[in-house]
Amino acid sequence: KAMVDQSYVVLASLVSLMTAPQVTITTEALILKTQSPVFRPHDSPLLSPLRLSHAVSSSNAAARPAAAIEEKLNFYPPIPDDVAQSMSPREWEQRCSLAVAYRIAYIHEWHENVFNHITLKVEGSDDAPDGPHFLLNDFGIGFDEITACNLLKVNLDGMVVEPVKPLSSERRDVNPGKGRVFKPGYVLHSAIHAARHDVHAVWHGHDLDASAISQTKFGILPLSQEATYCLNKGVSYHPFEGSANDLSEQPRLVANLGPQNQMLMLEDHGPIVACPTIEEAFAGMYFLTRACKYQVKSLSAVGGDLNKIHIPDSNTMDEMVRRMEKFDEAPSADGKSTTQNKIASDAEVAENVSNEENAPKEVMHDTPGLMFAYARRTAEKVFGRDSIYR
Repeated sequence: KAMVDQSYVVLASLVSLMTAPQVTITTEALILKTQSPVFRPHDSPLLSPLRLSHAVSSSNAAARPAAAIEEKLNFYPPIPDDVAQSMSPREWEQRCSLAVAYRIAYIHEWHENVFNHITLKVEGSDDAPDGPHFLLNDFGIGFDEITACNLLKVNLDGMVVEPVKPLSSERRDVNPGKGRVFKPGYVLHSAIHAARHDVHAVWHGHDLDASAISQTKFGILPLSQEATYCLNKGVSYHPFEGSANDLSEQPRLVANLGPQNQMLMLEDHGPIVACPTIEEAFAGMYFLTRACKYQVKSLSAVGGDLNKIHIPDSNTMDEMVRRMEKFDEAPSADGKSTTQNKIASDAEVAENVSNEENAPKEVMHDTPGLMFAYARRTAEKVFGRDSIYR
């Protein structure tokens, strides 16, 4: 009887989805204006007007200067003596940050067996004869097995770049060989690393809810603060062409990502987050997957009827994005509220537009760095520092 009741519930949900009222929400209420058609959804007769796409504009930056709170948030062990003969201390530090990023992704279930990739551009590798280089996981090694030394360093052609002195087999105990590069991962990541010089970290995973949302015609909806974070960073969409193992797809993928957007939903596949730092890439993936989880649950709660979902109008959406631009803002040093500072600043600008010295600086927290530091500490507790940074 329990099985029959459960089957009835599932059937009722399916019927509700199929018979839901026709959505009457207008395109204007859901699509933010973009500066270039490349950021809008690809042309398709099946495309719903509910798909929301957003392009980052340089005008989104705050008018007044901002000062970041300078502090080092993530610390890693010093480079071991034997490893120092194979790489620079800076590369070792990058390897440590990427290795723990894989462990973090494992904890959050942003992985699929031995598939998916997080890549990090090797600092200073642009000047190498075959540069730039980036670090990625050795195909066949699980995210929970990644260490600083079993990461591979490859060039944009996907060829493994051997260190000056090979690492010992003890440091590559999971796969002591030269390593394997999974072509679909290389095709996606190398395209972005080659085209976007502002991007140093590319994070791709098959989170179940995010991948499910990538299969919908309306994509990520502005239903939460987390979704607004994504929209503020810029969200693009790329149509599914099959397994990402064809180099001819690279120009289209890069064009759809655009010159500034940090998030790309691969339709019928999953999300990519492309950022200047590994910390920002983690924050982006965290908020994107969280937004998708909320969206899946809310749509399930109303049987897929978008008319029963609180979807903001265009004015509210503009305000949501405006506030998200100050997401990292700390209380002002002079004790004034942000509103008071803005009024004072506007008055000063009215008196003398060129007088920028009197404009108060907004102090900004390194929110991605703080988020990554907490996730890093959690991963170190779960796996042990010695199992990651080796």
